[in-house]
Amino acid sequence: MKIRTVLVSTYKKDGLVEFVRALDQLIHPQILSTGGTAKVLRTAGIEITDVSEYTGAPELFGGRIKTLHPKIEGGILYRRDKEQDAQEAKDHDIDGIDMVICNLYPFEEAIKNENITMEDALEMIDIGGPTMIRAAAKNYKDVVVVSQPSQYDMILSTLEEHDGAIPLHMRLSLAIAVFRNVAAYNIAIVDFLEHRAGNFEKFPALLVKAFEKVHPCRYGENWDQEAAFYMDKASPFGIHSLEKLWGKEISFNNYLDIDACFQLLSDLNKHEHVCAIFKHTTPNGVAVDGNSQLEACKNAFSCDPLSAFGGIWGFNKPVEPEVAKYIIEEKNIFIEVLLAPSIPKESRKVLEKKQNMRVLEFGNMLAKREVLYQNLEIRGILGGILLQDYDHAGIVKDWDEKTTRKTSTKERETLVFAMTVCKWAKSNSAVFAKVTEHGMYTIGIGAGQQSRVHVVKLAHSKALEFKHDPTGSVMATDSFFPFPDGVEAAVDAGAKAVLCPGGSIRDGEVIARAEELGISLVFTGKRVFRH
Repeated sequence: MKIRTVLVSTYKKDGLVEFVRALDQLIHPQILSTGGTAKVLRTAGIEITDVSEYTGAPELFGGRIKTLHPKIEGGILYRRDKEQDAQEAKDHDIDGIDMVICNLYPFEEAIKNENITMEDALEMIDIGGPTMIRAAAKNYKDVVVVSQPSQYDMILSTLEEHDGAIPLHMRLSLAIAVFRNVAAYNIAIVDFLEHRAGNFEKFPALLVKAFEKVHPCRYGENWDQEAAFYMDKASPFGIHSLEKLWGKEISFNNYLDIDACFQLLSDLNKHEHVCAIFKHTTPNGVAVDGNSQLEACKNAFSCDPLSAFGGIWGFNKPVEPEVAKYIIEEKNIFIEVLLAPSIPKESRKVLEKKQNMRVLEFGNMLAKREVLYQNLEIRGILGGILLQDYDHAGIVKDWDEKTTRKTSTKERETLVFAMTVCKWAKSNSAVFAKVTEHGMYTIGIGAGQQSRVHVVKLAHSKALEFKHDPTGSVMATDSFFPFPDGVEAAVDAGAKAVLCPGGSIRDGEVIARAEELGISLVFTGKRVFRH
């Protein structure tokens, strides 16, 4: 089927003149156009017919109505192989429109301006454009729809190859692209209006979201699974905002670890220097220090230097040269991913020796906590999703000291630190932590166990394996003690203060046993499971 009449009405003019001129040379169509698009094409010397002249109807209401006319919509929608449609088109003087070139008002771009008024935002909601391209997509057997400038080169090469025609399978692909993009466009409008009007429904009966592919992953969690990374179009900031400076392709599993590591950095960012090492989405070693990034790095690494091999390392401040030298030159540690706000020039010279290591910068994202957590967390399950708030509130709901021995100020700080690390370890989890001159660090992390007592014993055994002395340490665990044996295991390890949410039917027994053992037992009233 030859293309005889083309309708052009675009907001974005990038490459348009060159495209339409090439069409004119290839297939010599009649070209219809509107408003600003007509002006651009005519100025470029391309012969066009104004839509208002073609329809005999003027543009109305400040341009709100340009193409909503039977000669336009009818010319797109009438089915050429239907005798009744052809006769009605002839009776009403409607000629066929064989190609529609149209891209939409950039609503999503416009609303990025936080100061945009509701009136201005409403004017950026395209009506005629979606109507035209949906009509063309619906009638793809007879009409070619070009909805994105990125399609121009493909259209031209196909026309050349197929003697001025577009094959049916390509028309269908172009139509599918239209319906997908219009769906995302409408979702952006819904999201904006809900938030701007203040009647945002957290868990609506019909959840609509749009995700845009950032890039494919080499494989998924395992080698025989296909995977890709998509960004939530409603989130201005997220893991997609990190900039990779160098290194191998970031894998599916890397992204999960990066996400967990970044969120722990966010939770601990009130501290001057934070170093967090992750392995398999669980903290491997974490430290904070008020004076020295190097000390934070050394202490985090000391928690479990064996498992730090191939880990994800995160810092809340730009990586200092002495830290880069410690990691690369002194310890020569194999690291999968290193992330920090920035990598200064002197540090970069050292880190660049490891060209396979993925090095990421996240700029000032830690300062954007409220924006980062304004959406909901999505977890996939078979045939659906689970939706919940991000667990970004404080670690402690109520600080409730249950035993005679009261915690010191430093113990309280260290217990909260340990519980924050617990939050990002797979449940059940337990963390032993100790104090340094200017900070705190983990000495034993247990995660992913089915019983509370076993995870405490696991954390203790890891501390001993790497020559840490848990005597005088504190311990936190992510949920209540169902029996006193968990507290007993913590005290046997050397803990003098224990933090947990409380809430067991045997809390009384647990408290009584902690009292007998002479330790501080504190309930927070907040569980921090991470399944």
